[in-house]
Amino acid sequence: MSRMSQPWVSHLLLTVLLLLCRYASAVKLHKPRSEVLSLLGEQEGRLYFGNCEQSSGRSSCVFAIDESYNQEPTQCAVTSLEGKPWWMGVLETPAYITKITLLNIDQLYRSHPDALRAVTIMAGDDVCFRYESDESFVKRSFPCDTVADQIVIRSRMDSAALTLCDVTVYGAPIRFRGVVDDAGPLRVQWCQQSSVSGNGYCENAFDGDANSNHNARPCAVTIDEALEIPSLVTEIKIFNRADCCGDGLNQFLLTLDNRVCADYEGATFESKYFPCKFFGDRLRIKSKKNRAISVCEMQVLGYPMELPRDAKFKALGCYKDNHKDRDLGQLVSSILMSHEKCYSICKRLGLKYFGVQGGAHCWGGSTYGKHGKVDEKKCSIPCEDNERQRCGGSIFNNIFEVL
Repeated sequence: MSRMSQPWVSHLLLTVLLLLCRYASAVKLHKPRSEVLSLLGEQEGRLYFGNCEQSSGRSSCVFAIDESYNQEPTQCAVTSLEGKPWWMGVLETPAYITKITLLNIDQLYRSHPDALRAVTIMAGDDVCFRYESDESFVKRSFPCDTVADQIVIRSRMDSAALTLCDVTVYGAPIRFRGVVDDAGPLRVQWCQQSSVSGNGYCENAFDGDANSNHNARPCAVTIDEALEIPSLVTEIKIFNRADCCGDGLNQFLLTLDNRVCADYEGATFESKYFPCKFFGDRLRIKSKKNRAISVCEMQVLGYPMELPRDAKFKALGCYKDNHKDRDLGQLVSSILMSHEKCYSICKRLGLKYFGVQGGAHCWGGSTYGKHGKVDEKKCSIPCEDNERQRCGGSIFNNIFEVL
């Protein structure tokens, strides 16, 4: 076997905390595979699953991870004939995943439509590959290049049976800082929210101020936050609103990348700890009563992932730009932008500073800051090529120094 609140907000509000560990978390490293493996000090090898689940089961999901490679139906993980069947496995440890190999059932034994003819392969929240074909395959490998601890094979077919005789994952395990010490606070990098009531901005939930009086210091209503680095989360402390509307948190689900940390139904609390023993990057608080919720502060404890230390640029902050007098003088690209892409272009051009703006634009120059530094809230547009990163605002740059 394998080794294994605001009363005038009427619609459903979600509070989301995103750890850039992403989860079952995932995070793209945006580096060549050989470079990442070298930085991790590891060689590509087989990774092993600890447990698994599937959408339905005429056979147990573990037949896909028992290392038998037998393609007879009784020795494979097989779901019922159903719409969009899926299989999910959790690795023994979070890892940098390079590829995933799937072994299908022998064609001689197939009696239902093959769900693998249209399938999405995911690591955590990241899509590794979307496959579609008129013909079934027997064995096929798919590239991934992401950090995660959960693999999901999800068919897009409306009526099919998913059969997996083996799921083999390759890559290298990652390390975590300070696991022998007590868990420490994890820093939030950015946030967004589905709606804003008054001045209840999402940044208020991680500004370090746990004041529960909304009128004295605004709380957050509906947030989506990103932690600075992928992490093993241990617990989350939530500070409720005290001046009114605290019963919005009487019934809610707390999940980390769709894994339930807490299903809370209880009395109104001022602050409360919730254990959450997962590797994660997207933490959600969802009301079970279809009503608004307010979070005055959210503190996340855990151990950050030890990313390869090869920083080539340094964040300097959010700066104002001007259409008639650009802060950074040279527009170098406006296609599918990310911090790494803008850095690479400006590095080649010999530019000392670079800035990303409007989600898509990369500017470079030898000086910066002529129009002044502004609040980080002004630079909140997701990058087109990496939505976990912020790429400035409509007329604001996230500026970096090339090291």
